[in-house]
Amino acid sequence: MTANRFQSIDGLRGIAALSVIVQHCLEFTPLKDPSATFASSPISYIFVNDLNLGRFGVIVFFFISGFLIPSSIGNHTGAITSFVIGRFFRLYPLYWLSIVLALVAAAAVGNKMPTVIQVVANLSMFQMLFGIENILYPYWTLLIEHFFYILCVLFFIVGALHDRNKMRLIMFASGAFIAFLAIVLMIRPDLPHAKQVADLMYTASFLFAMIVGHNIRLAQTGEGFSLPGEIPATCVAVFLLICIARQFLGDYSALLTPASVFISTIGALALFLVALQMRLFSSSPFVYLGQISYGLYLFHGIALWIAIKFTGKPTDVVHALLLLSFVVGLTFVVSALTFRFVETPCIAIGRSVRRRVAQGRVILRDNEALASIRVGDAMRPLKEQPTSPDARG
Repeated sequence: MTANRFQSIDGLRGIAALSVIVQHCLEFTPLKDPSATFASSPISYIFVNDLNLGRFGVIVFFFISGFLIPSSIGNHTGAITSFVIGRFFRLYPLYWLSIVLALVAAAAVGNKMPTVIQVVANLSMFQMLFGIENILYPYWTLLIEHFFYILCVLFFIVGALHDRNKMRLIMFASGAFIAFLAIVLMIRPDLPHAKQVADLMYTASFLFAMIVGHNIRLAQTGEGFSLPGEIPATCVAVFLLICIARQFLGDYSALLTPASVFISTIGALALFLVALQMRLFSSSPFVYLGQISYGLYLFHGIALWIAIKFTGKPTDVVHALLLLSFVVGLTFVVSALTFRFVETPCIAIGRSVRRRVAQGRVILRDNEALASIRVGDAMRPLKEQPTSPDARG
């Protein structure tokens, strides 16, 4: 992998974050019109029914996570511990700061304040497992990321994570599992537990997207870009089956139809592959946006609260553009500052902790080896003593 290709990945992060911000801002504009028809208002109709930029951005993030994260688990002693430490210092400090800023902003603009239990649960990133609401909506994807990290560790333990053939089989197997769930829902949409099956299929599809991203990474063996056709073909087939199955159950939610999820997902896959092939978005502005993309993703909801509080919901194009500009500008400034003074130092601390843990492990191993040598040296004189009268001559 060349440096330019990794810069393209950084640039894609920035595109993904901006897509999510634009989607959430447009949801407060007249474009959000469920009654729109293609004849009366084609742009509103497409926005509501056929394309969700937020889902597009999230899936791009998931492909990127699959492409990058597994490679951070090296084939060395203590690899899992090092991985956990690195992920903790990469994700949690800025995430906790976003909770603090969200609480301050909620109080300032008069939003409903979360309960103490909700705040404490949100500190873990696992609040959704306990049925507790996210303080900020984008937090839901971080739980999916954690699920993927757990899968990566399990794949590493069984020796599959860095094995191209084994991971290809895992991709096919996970795709087949999702396809099975989709077919069950097509045949029996009135199944007593159809909602739970659909939720499982939905969550599994995100993990599948990351596994696809990892398989794309494993297919890269040289300087050029390589892509076996079965990888994108399997991905498209699985998400098409999901789309068809969801047609029997209705929309996921407002502005999230089966068609919009499918189109956004395939669009994300296409952009991801084209960007890697052509090394798009590798210029400095895109790369920097990618570097601060975690902050852009976390903080834009807070900026949107503030914008809506002081400007109200847009009623025309000019007002909508002002809202979007304000949210992007404020989010950019906060993300840039926190990247400089929070993210970067915390990532450096994480690297230092990982080095110290690794050094401590080496020192412990050396001390054990030295102790073994000393015991052997102490036992040698005893071993050299005559053991019988004949031996004493």
